[in-house]
Amino acid sequence: MIKLFYVVSYDVVDDKRRNHLSDYLESYGIRVQYSVFEVEVNDSQLNQMIKGIKKRIKTDEDTVRIYPIAKDLRSSIITIGMDKGHYYEGNIIII
Repeated sequence: MIKLFYVVSYDVVDDKRRNHLSDYLESYGIRVQYSVFEVEVNDSQLNQMIKGIKKRIKTDEDTVRIYPIAKDLRSSIITIGMDKGHYYEGNIIII
């Protein structure tokens, strides 16, 4: 199963929903900024993650954006300051 790399960002207005969402996203990937995560998932995991996100936000108030990043472009990511990112190498299992 092929895993793809995504950046997930969110703007959630309610503290409780925001905390609930960030806890959920931590089960999928790594927090690189306060409201930004990097995840590496296959199609099935992506669909499952999206369903879980929809359960944790109000779509008329909150926003979540999921950006795919091509594997060959990961090395082009520019970080200024402390690098909290982790670029997945080899086989990673996220539970």
